[in-house]
Amino acid sequence: MKAAYYNEHGTSDVIEVGELPIPEPKADEVLVQIAAAGVNPIDRRLRNGELSEYISRTFPVVPGWDLSGRITRVGNEVKNFSVGDEVVGLAFTWSIQHGTNAEYAPVSASAIARKPSNLSFCEAAALPLVSLTAWQSLVEFASLQPGESVLIQAGAGGLGSVAISIAKHLGAKVYTTCSTSNMDYARKRGADHVIDYTKTDYEQILRQMEPDGLDMVLESLLSDATTQAAIRLVKPGGTVVYMNNEPPEMAEITEKRIKTEFLHHRPDGESLAQIMSLYENGTLQLPHIQTLPLESIREAHDLSESGHIQGKLVLHIQDL
Repeated sequence: MKAAYYNEHGTSDVIEVGELPIPEPKADEVLVQIAAAGVNPIDRRLRNGELSEYISRTFPVVPGWDLSGRITRVGNEVKNFSVGDEVVGLAFTWSIQHGTNAEYAPVSASAIARKPSNLSFCEAAALPLVSLTAWQSLVEFASLQPGESVLIQAGAGGLGSVAISIAKHLGAKVYTTCSTSNMDYARKRGADHVIDYTKTDYEQILRQMEPDGLDMVLESLLSDATTQAAIRLVKPGGTVVYMNNEPPEMAEITEKRIKTEFLHHRPDGESLAQIMSLYENGTLQLPHIQTLPLESIREAHDLSESGHIQGKLVLHIQDL
């Protein structure tokens, strides 16, 4: 099968596109013929060699977790899916080798859902990781309620795009940050207040607009300044979810009884099916999607690393 892969850690230059054997699915897995695969910041972080204390590698590594495609084989313990089903899923494992940037990938049957018929394969492939992460943060961990306030950092990115839509679905008042060129995009996503972080101090503005503090911060940026600001911005009893780092060591967390965690996304086919139904009926907005061919995977990783992607990047693997 055609696949993107790397045999060592490094820049995007370590990625090759060539032939690899088709992997065998385990008893609780399905083999999916991949039509499209989402590109996420975690892909290039793993390629760089980061997070090795959490996630092991077996080379050659095929990157990619997001997928959409069609099932071609079913493990003998799988009951709810059949050959020919069109699915969307998150092929996350704590030991990576057979990712989704290839023509075939084995995926746990518990981590997939049926693809809505009104979504293209490329649209569906953009959604699993960011949607599950946002859902598990806003709905499950924070229990965000109608009328509550939330700051969603980087509202024009992949996670921010879907998190805004989910937060509005929950009835929350949404603040977000982005650059000047992305302000209209963030407003169209549904954000109530869009703050241009290139021209203003977002923390100062939020203190003026929410003097009692926010109910929640979804913090996806990675710096000491933003990490600590999130704790200062929430009200007593508020919630802060970190996407890229552990909560800081601040006395305010205990003093203000802040609920906080470094949240690891969880592959969950049942939750994904629920979320897909919300995209299918138009309750949730699709993010802006930029599609590149598999052969342009180095460019995709470089674009992801630039930090200036609007919405989601998707690799087109093959026509099905």
